[in-house]
Amino acid sequence: MFHCLRRICDGYIDGSAVSSPEDRARWEARGKAAAKMRMLMREDLGVGPLTERHSPILND
Repeated sequence: MFHCLRRICDGYIDGSAVSSPEDRARWEARGKAAAKMRMLMREDLGVGPLTERHSPILND
């Protein structure tokens, strides 16, 4: 997830406009990475899954 945040910041530095197709793709990737991170953290802690509201649920 942190690499995704770095790509978002780098995109702005390189001149990508906010809400451009490239920007939206980077934010979508961040949302998927965050969902995966939450799933893995909960698995590591031995607690059940939560219903995702802000990020897509991963199927893998």
